[in-house]
Amino acid sequence: MKLLVSACILGQEVRWNGRAKKDVDIREWAYKLGFEIVSVCPEHIMFGTPRRPIRLEDYDGEVRAIMGREDVTDKLAQKAKTLRCIHKDVVGFIGVAKSPTCGHSVGVRKTGKLVKGAMHEGAPFPTTEINSMRTARGRMEFLDRIVRYITFNSGAINNKSNTTK
Repeated sequence: MKLLVSACILGQEVRWNGRAKKDVDIREWAYKLGFEIVSVCPEHIMFGTPRRPIRLEDYDGEVRAIMGREDVTDKLAQKAKTLRCIHKDVVGFIGVAKSPTCGHSVGVRKTGKLVKGAMHEGAPFPTTEINSMRTARGRMEFLDRIVRYITFNSGAINNKSNTTK
């Protein structure tokens, strides 16, 4: 079973400014539970590192991801969808806080609104941020959500195979 994890959390220097936000405990936690970690960074793949920071802005009630003067909202959404689809057996995603792509609750400039980053939006599997994984309770809650996801999906797969016999 695979967990997608933001590359910067794993120590890769892929943030917009060429830095990382390494969390050494997450790798150990995942391996103890038998998860395979898959490092992902849609922004790095598309725009390289370093790059201009991406800001979420409100345009007539619609939240858009802006990098410099370029609207990259649709590009980010498509890349996130592609990454989720490439790895068919993914059971969860752990993102980094405040990232317009990998953050779970990201602020929209000058509005007070919070939105999900592209990697969380539309994900069929459980998602979270690394900050919530820093406590035993947070890790247990995420693991419980993964177990429910796996249980639900294995039941759906079994029901499909029983109806095709």
